[in-house]
Amino acid sequence: MVNFLKSLIDFRDEKKQLLHIILIAFIVSFGVARFLSTSGGGELFIDGFHIHHFYWGMIALAFGGIIGILGTGRRTLRTASVLVGVGIGVFADEIGLLLNCTTPARSCTYFFPDTYDIVVSIGIAIILLIMLIELVARYQKRTYT
Repeated sequence: MVNFLKSLIDFRDEKKQLLHIILIAFIVSFGVARFLSTSGGGELFIDGFHIHHFYWGMIALAFGGIIGILGTGRRTLRTASVLVGVGIGVFADEIGLLLNCTTPARSCTYFFPDTYDIVVSIGIAIILLIMLIELVARYQKRTYT
């Protein structure tokens, strides 16, 4: 069990490196977005529309996905991983506001407790992907040797 846990942090595997980058970018971007949003950060309006960071998250996810699909180099894939992690983090921060602004009076509170449940669930999903990669690698090693 200890060896399995150590292998999850093994950064020699490229796929696990990319997932770790996504996880770190996700946590950092969520924290920064939450801090800026709750500390009275500036709002962006374009033609009278309030542009929430939900849109920035979707843009980062789109660019990260496109770069990840088209890229082959190590640096390109790492850049794509950062963009995907940032996109997920910024998008996840906005989920609480989107879920909680459904009342007819549009009374929204930014401190929606279910947001943290969503963030923890996303973090656990990424960690489970890292574990899955390790399990598949061990299975392949045992099967082909």
